Amino acid sequence: MSDEQKIAKDLDSNINYVKDRLGVGETFDIIFREYRAGKKRAASFSINGMTNDVVLSNVFEELTAYKQEELTVNTFQKLFYSRAIHSQVKLVENMNDAITSLLSGELLFFVEGEGQVMVIDARAYPVRAPAESNIEKVTRGSRDSFVETIVFNTALIRRRLRDPNLRFEIVKVGTRSQCDVAVAYIKDITNQELVETVKERLNNINIDGVPMAEKAIEEYVVVGSKWNPLPKVRYTERPDVAAVHLLEGHVCLVVDTSPNIMILPTTFWHHVQHVEEYRQNVVVGSYLRLIRLAGVLLSLLLPPLWLAVVLNRQILPESLAFLGPQESGIIPIGIQFILAEFGVELVRMATVHVPTAQSTALGFIGAFMLGDIATKVGLFGNETIFYTAVAAVGAFATPSMEFAMATRLFRALIIILVMFFQLPGFIVGVGAVFLLMLTTSSFGIPYLWPAIPFNFSAMKDVLFRLPIPNKILRPAVLKPQDADRLESTGVQDNTKDSSDQDKK
Repeated sequence: MSDEQKIAKDLDSNINYVKDRLGVGETFDIIFREYRAGKKRAASFSINGMTNDVVLSNVFEELTAYKQEELTVNTFQKLFYSRAIHSQVKLVENMNDAITSLLSGELLFFVEGEGQVMVIDARAYPVRAPAESNIEKVTRGSRDSFVETIVFNTALIRRRLRDPNLRFEIVKVGTRSQCDVAVAYIKDITNQELVETVKERLNNINIDGVPMAEKAIEEYVVVGSKWNPLPKVRYTERPDVAAVHLLEGHVCLVVDTSPNIMILPTTFWHHVQHVEEYRQNVVVGSYLRLIRLAGVLLSLLLPPLWLAVVLNRQILPESLAFLGPQESGIIPIGIQFILAEFGVELVRMATVHVPTAQSTALGFIGAFMLGDIATKVGLFGNETIFYTAVAAVGAFATPSMEFAMATRLFRALIIILVMFFQLPGFIVGVGAVFLLMLTTSSFGIPYLWPAIPFNFSAMKDVLFRLPIPNKILRPAVLKPQDADRLESTGVQDNTKDSSDQDKK
């Protein structure tokens, strides 16, 4: 079908075209209805379950209330400006655009003798109410989170950022799915080159559909090796987190049918920070951040480091001679760690897939029955279970699930290297992970910034939870148009002059 397919003035031609195109009569959910508007015939198409029947009843009552002689000339102009009482109505001349609107949940209203169709947006998507995120919980703070409907999500962000420069530009992705993706940014803050790059990559997506929503779109938008496990974007379900990143100069992608908002670009430090740190006192927040960083490092390094030390006991000083198993188990220590990693991953996946009521029982089985019995029969050493548990806790304490999964994978690979090459294998494995982080970038931003390349002021901000009044500069690496978060000098001066005038 040509992109320039125009709406015909013959009503029957339009009706037959839409019926044939959408398979009306074959599929039950396309609703077709004919009307009389004055002396003229009219027809509508809508999708069952995606329109608000009450709103449409009121609209149609007004549209069809004309007397016969009132619609002889300028029919659509009279209907559109005098009778279409709904706020979201538009006239469309292209049949492709009209069908896309219909499949998005809008209603088409054709009138005999008119080369346009009235598109009425009275959508009523099946939607759940915003509730607390299960992934990003906080002890204090808002309990609303994103849902699967794009207009709800943009409203949650708009509620926190009442900025006239906040933009949500819609891009449709997928020749068949026509998935709505909103590119969110603040016009006078975000680097326009970044915005144009994101929109260009979205427009260049050539695929029939993206039913997996944000994850499928990420693989198109983010360039570079797809085999690199390090996450180059951050996902969030919290509107306040998305609003904070927009104020810093990031771009957010709001994908319809997904409750996860994509934040880009990101660095390593974005994946180890949590909103809870900003809901606590400055000192407590900094303490929590440092503990979390330590947990991430322990999750990656502790099991392979302990294994490397045990396999090279001669390097241990006398004060650390107690490290290592007192009795060797039936299975070599390296294999014990691999099996333990496998067991932890298996239990984790099982708890995700089983109902909530059964997850507690499953955790009990994994922790006590499998772990305790395995140590008693000699399959695993007590220290193997202990260090694996510490590493698992550190991974679960990582705010970003994607980064936690990458950490688990790196840890398993380093353990395998240590099994074969002992301490040199540990050094090579850690060096390889560091080199991968060093060479990874997200939309041209180094993954380890501001550590490499070093930026002292930004480094303080990522290591410690600084007081909000001191966070006046936006990340320089994003190249924001407005570098600081202070009110403009002119506005401040005007306020001061007004205050002085009031005193006089």
